[in-house]
Amino acid sequence: MHVLRLRGLDGEPVLLERTVYADWIAPAVEPIEPDCPSVTQRLLDDTGLVFAYGEHVIDAVAAGARDAELLSIRRTSPLLRVRRVTTTREGRPVEWSDDRYRSDAVSFSVHNSIANNALARKTAD
Repeated sequence: MHVLRLRGLDGEPVLLERTVYADWIAPAVEPIEPDCPSVTQRLLDDTGLVFAYGEHVIDAVAAGARDAELLSIRRTSPLLRVRRVTTTREGRPVEWSDDRYRSDAVSFSVHNSIANNALARKTAD
């Protein structure tokens, strides 16, 4: 099941979420209204599903024509992209997501320490 959601802050579009849900959870996702604040929380409330693990890759991309139109920005404007794969505690895939944030509206902060440093640096694809 493919879902495209346009999210905003203070009435301004700032995020495009493109998510593909696994077939086994799609029936629980289908009735969720488009303006639901958190699909993750709704699935926990409705089904008990815990999104236990996620791998996030953050990079920068230029807005294509569709992204620019939906986010009310110029084509080729910079976007922060977060690609994510989420699984259950057992490692069963739940979702694959490609989220694109307007770079003038959102920033990311990563906290790591000597005791727990999950941060990895990779070369661009």
